[in-house]
Amino acid sequence: MEVSVNDNVKIYNLSKGDSIPEWVSSKRRRKLEKQHVGFRRSIRLIQDFEFPDVATTISLTPNGRYIIAAGVYKPMLRCFDVNELSLKFEHGLDAHALKVLPISEDYSKTIVLEEDRFMEIYSNGYRYYRFRLPKFNRDMAFCREASDLFVK
Repeated sequence: MEVSVNDNVKIYNLSKGDSIPEWVSSKRRRKLEKQHVGFRRSIRLIQDFEFPDVATTISLTPNGRYIIAAGVYKPMLRCFDVNELSLKFEHGLDAHALKVLPISEDYSKTIVLEEDRFMEIYSNGYRYYRFRLPKFNRDMAFCREASDLFVK
């Protein structure tokens, strides 16, 4: 990446520098990234990492491989694979998501807290269960040691 300064404005050239060919296997790619300083310092962008209007919540899975995000208009849930730099799956939601919480090491178990007092549980990217909460909530947290979900 090359940085130039014009009139106190930094300009970043993301396409400058060496790149690894797409046909190289992932094992060989990792080896090249370790050996070559230019590859280690390069910036790689995730394809389709956007929402039409706004992303309301973004969560990283505990293993650091997936990013799960929810956005509005139309309400949707998207999962991005950080290693493959691509969109893993996308689902439409019935209401805007307040919070997305991955409860497994990867994206296989995810809970979505929605604005309209509903909570959805996703398993392997598909909606497994949906239920209504007795009152409006704003946040949630998961205790892995006791397998408890706290909703407030």
